[in-house]
Formats: sequence, C-alpha cells, structure tokens
Amino acid sequence: MRLKVGVVGSGLIAVVDYYPVFGRESVRDIMEVSGICDVVPGRAEEHCRRFGFGVPYTDYDQMLKKAPIDIVAVLSPIPCHFDQARKALLAGKHVYVQKTMTETTAQALELNRIAHDKGLLLCASPGQMILPSHVDAKRIIDGGALGKICFVRGQGGHMGHENQELLGIDPSWYYKKGGGPMMDVAVYAITSITGLVGPAKRVSAFSGIAIPDRSWKDKKLEVSMDDNTVIMLDFGDSRFAEIHGNYCARRFKGPQIEMFGSKGVMYLGGWCDPQTPIEVYSEEPFHGERAGWYKPVPPLDAPPQPYTIWTVADLLHLVDCVREKKPLKVSSAQAAHVIEIIEKGYESAKAGHVMELTTAF
Repeated sequence: MRLKVGVVGSGLIAVVDYYPVFGRESVRDIMEVSGICDVVPGRAEEHCRRFGFGVPYTDYDQMLKKAPIDIVAVLSPIPCHFDQARKALLAGKHVYVQKTMTETTAQALELNRIAHDKGLLLCASPGQMILPSHVDAKRIIDGGALGKICFVRGQGGHMGHENQELLGIDPSWYYKKGGGPMMDVAVYAITSITGLVGPAKRVSAFSGIAIPDRSWKDKKLEVSMDDNTVIMLDFGDSRFAEIHGNYCARRFKGPQIEMFGSKGVMYLGGWCDPQTPIEVYSEEPFHGERAGWYKPVPPLDAPPQPYTIWTVADLLHLVDCVREKKPLKVSSAQAAHVIEIIEKGYESAKAGHVMELTTAF
C-alpha cells in the first residue's frame, strides 16, 4: 500500500532535503506526494514540475479538501506549524511536523490531545532516537557501560542563515518571533539528550542578541529574536547538561553531544562530525567489545550516510508506522517537553532564576 502525502511549505528544506529522497525508487514504493502547497505564487507549481510529483496548491484548505492525503507533511516555517498541523489533524490526517513542532508548550499539548482523541499519529521532527547511532547509544547507556550519567554537553551552533546558500529564499523569519537558533538548531541536541538521559526537571539560561547587524542580499535583516543562548538542565540526582544555541558559529569541530559518566565517556558526532556517529570509552567490557575505546567502523566501500537521508528518516518512519499499524518511536510527547525546555529557558533568561518543568514523556 502506497500512502499519499501532502506537503505544505515548499521552501529550502523541502527542496534540499525531502524532495530528492521522495524521488527515490525505494521511497516511491511506499509513498507518493499527492499535493504540494506554498503561499508563494508559482513555487509549488515549479517544484511539482521539477521533481515530477504532486498537484500544486497555494491554498492549504483547498489541498486538504481536494487532494487525496493520508499524511500531511508540515515543512513550513515554525510560526505556521501549529495552525497547519491542527487543521490537518481535525481533517482526519496523520501529521508529520518539521522541527520544532510548535512555538509554545500549550500548542504542542493541544496537538497531542487532538491526535490522541482522533486516533491519529503525530510525528514531530527531529527523530533523533531512531538514528542508528542513538539506538546504539541508548543500548550502551541502559547497559550501564557509562555508569551514572553525570554531565552532558550539546552543540546547537549555526553560522547564521544569511551566510549559507538559500536558493534565493529570504531568511528573515529565522530572526523574528518563532525563529531563533534554539528551535532551529539546538532542538537536535536537546532532543538527543532528553532521549538518552530522560526528561529534565529544571532549566536556567542566559540569552540575548549578540550580532544585531545582519544583512542578506543587501537587505538589512531585523533581528528581534535572540541569536545566542546557553541553557542548563537539571535532571535530578546532581545530573546536569549544558546546551548552546546560536547563529554565531562560523565553523564546527568536535562532537554534537558529549556525555560524561561515572565509568565512561560517549561522543555522538551528529552534523558537527558526521564521520564519527558514535565513539565510546568505558572502563568495563561492553557491547561485545573490550574495555577502552569503541568506535564502529563502516565497510570501506560504504560511503558515510548523506545528511539528506537522516533528516527525512522520521517522516519515513511515520509512513512505515501508518502502513504497518505500528506505534511511533518518535514521541510527540517528547517534542512537547523539548519545546517547554526552550520556552522556559527564554523565560529563565529574562527572569534571572531557575524555572521548573512540568511536562514529561
């Protein structure tokens, strides 16, 4: 059974990450794009023609009404996610939402409630915990090879979207309410860390605008959203994490996630170091290996997994779960918890004190 997917938001991420994967024969066997909607006149039509799938729409309500759709893939800017996902759920569609799922915790909880009440699947990117490196990492941690996880550090830096190739798409929204590096970039590290360690209990943060003067194609960008944030998480039992999110990092080096336990250390490369998906040091034998360093090595003739594949893996996971009537491994409840961490982090920075977290997963 091939499922029909309707896409709303046909911008940079759709063109660079998703559409090339949708065109692969192995993917076409399980899903097809039935509609593409974008508010920019001519954009959806151009992308349908270029990639060879879907019917173009500029009106989202019309796509929901007219296109045959099993799953709606929300790939639009973050401020649009809640309304578009809500409409899709109320129309009886399973929903996939690009990161971050919503702007606020209340919105995330509302989407989860609607999905539950209607018996629909809601999958929220990023699907960190279905990545092979994270599945391996979770098994190692749960097996006790690292002992007690005491301290974790996560990278969420970016050069700033005006400094990358954007295919002519204006990056202004990243610097306004609903944008910012925490929801755009740091969300990966927060999702990984909470997925591996568990829900956090408290958050505190520092946050502000470090580089107010930015421009794109001779256009001055209005920077009203913080571009430099550091949050600290308390998981209880003196277990802490530090994660930064910024648009000030011109280059990256080192792992995206560093975990320090009472018996060992773990590094997860992520997009900061895709050549090293996981590296572990343990004082005790584990995972069929001797004590010491463990670094899985792929066959020499196997190229590293391209960035464009794993960003779409969570959507393909949703497709598989709908087809096979299986539960999701990518938790929208965890997505709500991550959003609360970000939201309360900003509140902490303004208030100058620690904020309690109320969600869990």
